[in-house]
Amino acid sequence: MTAAVSDAELAALIASLRIDQPAPAPAPAGPPPSTVAEMREVLGDLDASRPRSQQTRLGPSELGTPCQRQIAMKLAGIVRQPEDKRPPWAPMQGTAMHGLMEEALRFHNQQLGRDRWVIEEKLTVDPGLPGVDPITGHGDAFDTDHACVVDWKYTGVTALRAVKRKTVPNAELVKPEYRIQAHLYGRGHERAGRDVRYVRLVFLARSHDYADSAEWTEEYRPDIADWAIDRYFATRPHRPPRPGH
Repeated sequence: MTAAVSDAELAALIASLRIDQPAPAPAPAGPPPSTVAEMREVLGDLDASRPRSQQTRLGPSELGTPCQRQIAMKLAGIVRQPEDKRPPWAPMQGTAMHGLMEEALRFHNQQLGRDRWVIEEKLTVDPGLPGVDPITGHGDAFDTDHACVVDWKYTGVTALRAVKRKTVPNAELVKPEYRIQAHLYGRGHERAGRDVRYVRLVFLARSHDYADSAEWTEEYRPDIADWAIDRYFATRPHRPPRPGH
């Protein structure tokens, strides 16, 4: 027959089996601090830690700027404006959208059972000169079915309206730096051994409806890429001319 255990003995037994727990934190006097404010600092630090923010070389996105003086200032490491401590919210949204499109294209390749899309490939736009680094960049995508460079832009209503204008020549529908950037990526894919026939900018709508998106397409023109590359090397001080130029 089992002996009865009193309530006091049972409580002592349970207490002896407990694992020591840290003392609970004191209850806050009011609501917790602002998450928006805290994330502002975290997002700023995150962006500063990314390789793109730390890079010092100029890539296709910088070489298309219409202002040669701006290129020279970037090469010299001159900051045009005081450092902005706010997180670059619009570019960070663009980065997130690029990640989504990369996932979508990899999914599409799996659906097709073949690699129609070349995705986020590091490209050598120009091999450089003795003592001068090559020009490199990461191409968003290349459609091998249509020999077409694809570059994503995550934009608002104003930019979408500009692309959709019917009374403006095709070459003037997009910013010059965007157009040049697309052809520089074309040069990179060409150097990688691909046949390049078209370059395309896809303007993904920053809205509730994907149907608001638009695109701009042009036949690949290596002369545009060469012009931007030559201007870059001409901007660098005390550098020998490129062979054949």
